[in-house]
Amino acid sequence: MGAFDSPEMSGKPRSIWVAVLAGGDGQRLRPLTTNARGISTPTQYCSLHGGRSLLQISLQRALAVTSRERIVTVVSEAHRGWWQREFFASPRSPVVVQPCDRGTGLDVLLALLVIAKSDPEAGVLFIPSDHYVEHEAVLAEYLREATAPEVMDGDKLTLLGMSPHAPDSGFGYLSPAPDSGVGMRPVLAFVEKPAQAIAAELIRAGSIWNSGIIAGRISQFIALYPRHTRQMILDLQAIVEHWPDSRVPAAGLISLYARHSALDFSRDVLQKRRESLQFLSVPPCGWNDVGTPERLANVLGASPSVNVEDFRFSPLRTFNLATAFDRAAFKPELSPASVIHSNHPQVAQRGFAWVAQPPRLAPYDES
Repeated sequence: MGAFDSPEMSGKPRSIWVAVLAGGDGQRLRPLTTNARGISTPTQYCSLHGGRSLLQISLQRALAVTSRERIVTVVSEAHRGWWQREFFASPRSPVVVQPCDRGTGLDVLLALLVIAKSDPEAGVLFIPSDHYVEHEAVLAEYLREATAPEVMDGDKLTLLGMSPHAPDSGFGYLSPAPDSGVGMRPVLAFVEKPAQAIAAELIRAGSIWNSGIIAGRISQFIALYPRHTRQMILDLQAIVEHWPDSRVPAAGLISLYARHSALDFSRDVLQKRRESLQFLSVPPCGWNDVGTPERLANVLGASPSVNVEDFRFSPLRTFNLATAFDRAAFKPELSPASVIHSNHPQVAQRGFAWVAQPPRLAPYDES
């Protein structure tokens, strides 16, 4: 795409940016995060036990590889009431507001083009905003490895993979090439959100979960996009070039989002370009995506409670996910599994620990 095709390196090291993806609506947790007035708090603006939101923790996580000025957060106009509070104390923090949700494919692209406007040769690390990590230092080590100069200057994008503990059809699966050893490994296959039976087979064959954390150069990311999106990319680049304030969606951006269908980054982009991917397996670090009630229950059961006094200087009051199960009305005739796997709007008066009792997800090697 023009200036992004062959970036010319200067003598100084390539700068690293982090883009935190925080534009999702958290639909799968909506039954738990809806208050008495019918307002649902998006997952990234909730906390696990009080204190900092998952988004705030994600922003802190990004500081492992770059400075605050190079952390770009992609949010949604529909969530202005939440993200304005998050960034009230940091008016200069880079925030990119999308007019509406058109999938992670456009989220990623918009962040790339905003960063490229000031730093076209940058390396970029993408971090989702709804992850829990028990041992942040372990993950930080691998974030730094994925963004090391020798990796960023290579010919592949780098994904971070997590060891699966059960088949889960909500994740993407990365299959390594046979006998590819340890460390950085090429991706033989990328399967996005397979059925649970297929997920179990993939795990037996050595596949791991795609964490959604990915690093590479701007030029590499943009080159992955399908040919039919090229004109859209050019149009979006022209809009971003003359966008005076990324916190206020420009008229051209609103129009572009309105006329384009959703684009999922993992399904529509990464899955089709496995030859451009490599991955690092992260050792057990207590990582989980908290985007579903069952994963949330597991995380809440394992994560330590937070003393809100530790965050007494924070001006925010977050939606505490640890109270979501306790607050909900319980119907005795419903089992934990049937409640969790249904669309029932209220879950478990007895609390998340009861809901999380194993086994809820069958072990992948169970016959």
